[in-house]
Amino acid sequence: MDNKSIEIIYLEKEIKVVGLSYKKLGLPEAVESLEKMWNTYGEKYRNKVENSVVPLVDYGISACILTDKHEYIAGCEVSKIGTLDEHWELFVVPTGKYIKYAARDIGTIFKDLENVRSWANENKLTIYGDFEVEVYPQGAFEGKDVDVYILLPVQA
Repeated sequence: MDNKSIEIIYLEKEIKVVGLSYKKLGLPEAVESLEKMWNTYGEKYRNKVENSVVPLVDYGISACILTDKHEYIAGCEVSKIGTLDEHWELFVVPTGKYIKYAARDIGTIFKDLENVRSWANENKLTIYGDFEVEVYPQGAFEGKDVDVYILLPVQA
């Protein structure tokens, strides 16, 4: 493997993600906003999310991609939904079939996303839904040698 992989997986249990909301923070839809949001989450909130699952895995959720209500959430998985701060949002990643694209480097994930979509078309897989899930295992933001990945929902 050249530090990248693509596979089809089946998510057997939903993932409840609670985190900072793009919109609730009043940030404009821009790459700079994402960086600011992740920094704020990491510095002030990462270890304070009520009922967070251990080991801590960070999630970036791009939701409502196909609408004018686009939302981005930077957060972590929770075992149950607790009190949500005014800047927090909940997103539930449903069970189902997903394309899992993994790489050792965060930047690679986003550069190759169009290639992953082309791979899906070539393999007669229809990406559906209007969300994408970025997964950052513990250590990903500290430069540790872990795979980060994106999950794209596909029709079963």
